[in-house]
Amino acid sequence: MENINDLPVEILTRIFDFLTISDRKHVSRVCRLWHNILHCVRFQRQCRLVFDSTFEEQLSDLEKRILRSCRNLSITHWDDTDDDDYDDDDEDEQLEKEVIVQFKYLFKPSPERNVTDLLFEESLPLESLEINTTFDSCRDIIEDRLPQLEQLRELFLSFDQNRNPNSPKSHPGIWVLQHKNLETLRIGLSYEIDAFRIEAPSLTYLDIQPKCRWSMEIVETYCRQLRTLKLRFQHVEYMESFLSLPFPSLTHLQVRMYDDKEIQMRYARNRNRIVDAERDEQFVRDMPKLRKLLLESNLLFFRIGVLLAKCNHQLEELTLEEQQIDYAQLKVVESLPKLKSFTLFRCEVLMPSPALPSLNMPHLDKLELFYNESSIVFNEGLSGLKSLKISLWTEKNHKVLYKICKNLPNLEHLEVLANTKLVNTCLRYLHRLTNLRSLKLDNSEPSTLLWQHCPVVPSIQRVVFYNCTLTSDTLLPVARLFPNMRELFIDRCYFKKGFAEGKSESDSEGGRR
Repeated sequence: MENINDLPVEILTRIFDFLTISDRKHVSRVCRLWHNILHCVRFQRQCRLVFDSTFEEQLSDLEKRILRSCRNLSITHWDDTDDDDYDDDDEDEQLEKEVIVQFKYLFKPSPERNVTDLLFEESLPLESLEINTTFDSCRDIIEDRLPQLEQLRELFLSFDQNRNPNSPKSHPGIWVLQHKNLETLRIGLSYEIDAFRIEAPSLTYLDIQPKCRWSMEIVETYCRQLRTLKLRFQHVEYMESFLSLPFPSLTHLQVRMYDDKEIQMRYARNRNRIVDAERDEQFVRDMPKLRKLLLESNLLFFRIGVLLAKCNHQLEELTLEEQQIDYAQLKVVESLPKLKSFTLFRCEVLMPSPALPSLNMPHLDKLELFYNESSIVFNEGLSGLKSLKISLWTEKNHKVLYKICKNLPNLEHLEVLANTKLVNTCLRYLHRLTNLRSLKLDNSEPSTLLWQHCPVVPSIQRVVFYNCTLTSDTLLPVARLFPNMRELFIDRCYFKKGFAEGKSESDSEGGRR
């Protein structure tokens, strides 16, 4: 083969997959073939075009040409008067500004009209659309035109506060947003609104913050067809409504309710909570297809955690964040027969005794423990682990890593986030992990002494340094200790100039690379 263009288009496409977005821009200028490949649907779907503007001026012809091939579009509409905070004591001045703005738009299109022309003047092949603006502006932009974007599958609307809270609503009544092919809907709210409805018969993915009744109505309307649901509660009454709904098609559920520990404790002392037991159990049974669950809610885990095991649920991935978990509740997780991945993030396990909590889950494949107040004992109960991500707080981190190397023989991926200095002997027994393929060190400063105590580990093929402090002296031994290494990633690390052992750090210079 004399020319790379003699390769089949499928192989060239696969090669271009490894390029970054900026590299693809330059490569597309090499020849017409490469230009056509990099402008096909496959690559356009991986790019997002971002417009961040006041939109007081109409788009240029060049921008319109770019839009004709755009698949993913993000629009942020902001007002040039946003820098001046609204002051209730200065209403006359604010009103004068509004009159001037309205007068200005008598002779040219408003910003909302310019955005409307951008979206609906031509038939754009958009599959994903994101709009960040106020509710009134978004309504002006879209109105009932959304069905014109026939290929649209994903919509993200972020409603910011109105710039003038005292201004009258430009559209009285309810805005009904309709699209027959829409599958994914994400709505971000910074305030409560009650004049919005959705009609999307193909909807399967919903991400919303139930701050008002209409948002719960969306969940109630599409609960039976949703496959992915992400909720962020602020009011307990909306969670009660949520627990009364069936989700027969749901596979991925994410529920957050911030700072609800006191609510959970009051609920635990409520003698009438037995009345909710049947409803909570029915809620769990009505999610037979659920495979991924993320909970950042003490109250919800208290109510359904035990039921997941009681109903012999087929859950495969469980993530608990920002919670205080009773040890008895943690032991319930062991009873989930199909669980393969378990994550604890910023959690505290409340123990009846000073002993450290342990897990007996030999069927578990993946465990992530980040920024938790409690440590976990790594014993034979986790012998089946293949992937472990852990943050180390203790100065005796070498003892933790010794337990890992001793009791987790099937480990293939190890990621260590060091929140304290690593002991020089912490990697001494790394060679016992004969199946280890990948090692990642995060937020650490690997010294030459660390590598001196580390044995040769021929099984490792991938090494990653992230947010680390490195020198040439600490990098050179890596090739010797991991002779079969095929990939070395260095990301967001601080490089010092090489200096002799014992020389003060302040005498060296370095920079981010």
